[in-house]
Formats: sequence, C-alpha cells, structure tokens
Amino acid sequence: MYRVKEILQKRAMDNNIYIKAMVGKMNAKFEKYWGECNLLISIAAVLDPRCKMKLIEFCFPLIYEKSEVIYNIEKVRGALYEMYEQYAANFASTNEEGSSQRSSKSQGDDVGSSSTVDINSGWSKFDEFVDMTENAPPTKSDLDVYLGEVVYRCSQEERGKWNALGWWRVNSLKYRILSKMASDVLAIPITTVASEATFSAGSRVIDTYRANLAPKTVEGLMCGGDWIRNLHGLKKKSRKKEEKDEEFVLNVP
Repeated sequence: MYRVKEILQKRAMDNNIYIKAMVGKMNAKFEKYWGECNLLISIAAVLDPRCKMKLIEFCFPLIYEKSEVIYNIEKVRGALYEMYEQYAANFASTNEEGSSQRSSKSQGDDVGSSSTVDINSGWSKFDEFVDMTENAPPTKSDLDVYLGEVVYRCSQEERGKWNALGWWRVNSLKYRILSKMASDVLAIPITTVASEATFSAGSRVIDTYRANLAPKTVEGLMCGGDWIRNLHGLKKKSRKKEEKDEEFVLNVP
C-alpha cells in the first residue's frame, strides 16, 4: 500500500501531461478506498514478526497527511490492545474452567478411584500449585513482550518462502494468548474481488427507482432473487445484456 502511494506521489509530478492526469485520478481512487486507516490490515501487519509497529511507524507518514499520522498510529495501537484484552479474558476463563475440572477430578480420585498414580507421585499437587501461580496476572503481557523485542530479520531466500502462521505455531508456547489472536487474524483469506465490484455495488443492485426502499425490503429482494436463480440453475445477466434488454423494451411500439 505504501509503495503504491509513494509511486503515485512521485508520478504526480511527471512532465507528461497524460501521465499526470491519469495519476491524479488514480490518487483520488486511492484516497477514496485507503484514505481511512484500515485496522484489520494494520493489525495483521503488526502481527507479522518481521514488521511489528515499526512498519506502521514507517508507512503511515508516507500514506497519510502529517496531521493524521500520530492519530492513526495510536488508533492502531489502541485497537490492537483492545483486541488482545478480549483474547486474554477468554484465555483466563478457559484456564479457570480447566483448573476446576482438574481439581474436581483429583478430588474424585482421592475419594474412591483405584488409580492413585498421580497422588502418590505428587503430580496432582504440583498441578494445583502451577494453577495457583500461573493464574496470577504477569508483569508484562504477551503483546508487550512481543512489541518490546526486535523485529525478526530473515534472509532474502527465507523472505520469499516466509510463513507468518508457521512462526506463530513455533512460538505458541512463548506467546500463548497472542499466538491464538495472530492465528485468527492472519488466517483471514485475501479476497480476489475487484475493489469496484466490492465497494461500488450500489448502482448495480439498487437503481434510482428503488432508492427509497427499506433495508429489509432490499435484502429480501436480493436474497429472493439469488435463491430463485440458484433453484432453477440460472445466472445473473451481465450489465451489457441488461442495457440491451432495456433498449429493446423502450423501442417496442
């Protein structure tokens, strides 16, 4: 993203009038879709150990205006910590449930179980001690430790085959909470749909004669149309085909 913006800024000063005009339109499109900070892409970049917050601090001054740089950096940092806190809360509740199940199981073994290996070896008491000590909140969170360490530097050969999810899998014991969060974020598939088809579907789905319909009505019409086409094995008409049909209807006497 920052390379696209950098090239556009460079070619905006081109001596060729045609190139300069074309770049102006492209820059307007860039600002339309990327003028606002994309939190998901930014958090995914931070969770790449080769980048962390260093990439955000490097790229944002090239993408956004000076007045927006610090605001957007803090916006990403705040969203990152807010997301981590939710994962940490879920992790703590899961740990509490697991420790209660283990304690109830050990109590059942004390009462009438024939298997007394854990009791005699002392593992059950050690497990209780680990639960008590590890449930205490650490001085630093996984996120603080991760951001405090230097970025991971890989070779040129390794960079072409880099797998961030593989790195988090290897370091899952070190970052027990953050690795779960990273695997969820980095596993989101990238869409191959063109930006125009994604963001500018309003004029193709809802024309000027349906602009006053309620959202539920529009949703019902769209879903109903898709279900009927799927039921009968039909495909949507292309834009050109729709325009030809409209011209035919208008020309019929």
